[in-house]
Amino acid sequence: MIKNKFINLLLVFFLFISIFNNVYAIETGTFDENKPATIQNSNAEFVYKFLLAEIASQRGDFNSAGHLYLDLAKLTKDVSLAQRATDVAGRARNGRLAMDSADVWRRLDKDSVAAEQVLAELFIASGNLTKAKPLIEKLLKNEEDTRANGFVYLNSILSKVENKKNALRFVIEIARPYEGLAEAHFSIAHAAFMARDKKLAETQLDIVDKIKPGWETAALFRGHILSRSSPEKAIVFYRSYLQKNPKSNGVRLEYAKSLTNLKDYDAAKKEFLKLVNSSLASPEISLTVALLSIELNDSNLAETYFNQALERGYQNPPQIFIYLAKIYYERGKFNDSIEYLNKINSGEFFLESKLLAAQFISEKESIDNAISSLEVYKNLPEPERLKILQFKTSLLYNNERKTESLDLMKKEENNFQNSPQFKFDYAMLSDRLGNKILSEQLLKEAIKLKPDYALAYNALGYSYADRGFKLKDAKKYIEIALSIEPRNHYILDSMGWVYFRLGNLDLAFQFVKKAFDVQEDPEIAAHLGEILWKQGKKEEAKKILKNSLEKYPNNTVISETQNRLK
Repeated sequence: MIKNKFINLLLVFFLFISIFNNVYAIETGTFDENKPATIQNSNAEFVYKFLLAEIASQRGDFNSAGHLYLDLAKLTKDVSLAQRATDVAGRARNGRLAMDSADVWRRLDKDSVAAEQVLAELFIASGNLTKAKPLIEKLLKNEEDTRANGFVYLNSILSKVENKKNALRFVIEIARPYEGLAEAHFSIAHAAFMARDKKLAETQLDIVDKIKPGWETAALFRGHILSRSSPEKAIVFYRSYLQKNPKSNGVRLEYAKSLTNLKDYDAAKKEFLKLVNSSLASPEISLTVALLSIELNDSNLAETYFNQALERGYQNPPQIFIYLAKIYYERGKFNDSIEYLNKINSGEFFLESKLLAAQFISEKESIDNAISSLEVYKNLPEPERLKILQFKTSLLYNNERKTESLDLMKKEENNFQNSPQFKFDYAMLSDRLGNKILSEQLLKEAIKLKPDYALAYNALGYSYADRGFKLKDAKKYIEIALSIEPRNHYILDSMGWVYFRLGNLDLAFQFVKKAFDVQEDPEIAAHLGEILWKQGKKEEAKKILKNSLEKYPNNTVISETQNRLK
């Protein structure tokens, strides 16, 4: 019995191979659409091949299915099978098969606009503009009602052509018979921009404005071109356009976005307010108005539009719950703020909501209650548990319960034995509390767990350098850190500080100045001031320290440095 089943399977397998050999033999031969169909009735061969094609398609083997459908289309001269073969070949991402199938489809149905359009698109996508040209010309000539949209659509498919200059030449030739059609000139403008011929693009858009004044699509494109080189010029253009075309919501939306990008939040908010109930109304626009209102300290308006975004079905309500909780807490409505945060039970904002609730509890009730509120989240993944621990230790440390913060880290050590981040955090806290030996040990353990841990190398090296201790080792560790993160301003500052300790003031200045140019951090400013003072550039040093202290009046490092160097 088993033997017979095995023989039957072999017969089916060889029949399948035989059919596929015939398929490829037929496909490589010539196809004459004028000859009678080889299969004119649903015979056994047709049914078998059709079933094979369907099964292959259902199993996701679109390549095999496409070949089978194309073979059947040639044998039966059936248009629907040729169309099916084209569709399946597209799903298989087999360009050659798709072109062959679309060609058969077009030849079987010579009046099919869809077949010609698909074939033209396939030729363009493959970069064969020569074969695409007569098809596109025919489509544009015969389809007068859709000609304008055809030119606009042409932009999207030509964007796939790698040689943008060839695409531009192609469009110019195609558009030549349609001098009076705005969309033809717009198509040239688009292709010119893609080919980096900005002058031609602007010239063609000027022609578009004369033929079709106020056309929103052209205005949006001109604004896009302007914004690439000068956002300010784009804003001037949008403003001028909207004065003449106040109902253009598409341009108003881009204008509002541009204002936001330039941090002109008040003006942006006014424009978005005009859009919240327009044809472009959406949860996202309502949310944008709310966020801009937050930036402008208008919590009442923010609340209104946060709620409108929720009513309109914003896809991520927890994000809005976080903002509403903050608004209510600032108004003194503690219970309402906690109620919003308690609505978040999962997702990307879950942990943020619990930490924010704990922060509110610490301020409204007590630090101990805040810490207790987080005790229920012990089964979270390690990264999230570590963030909770970081929050607890910071809460204790910042409220003059420093020893307790260190005790908490020590208590949790067994739960994070393989976490380099925990070792690093524990080391930093130990260092601040004066336990340099424990800090050094923990940093080395962190590096052992994560050999490319740039911040750990830097902290270890800086700890030595700041004490004028093991300066060669300090330099070695910081060089390793710098090789991993060469643009990190804190590591650049550490390298400069090592050179300062080694007495090389020129190199010290170069590294610390480079770090300060990246980030005007007060501690970097203190180092820069000290190096300048040591170089004899006391006025420059005083200016750096004075400016930094004005920006960070509560920073003890910068104030101590300024007092010491008077």
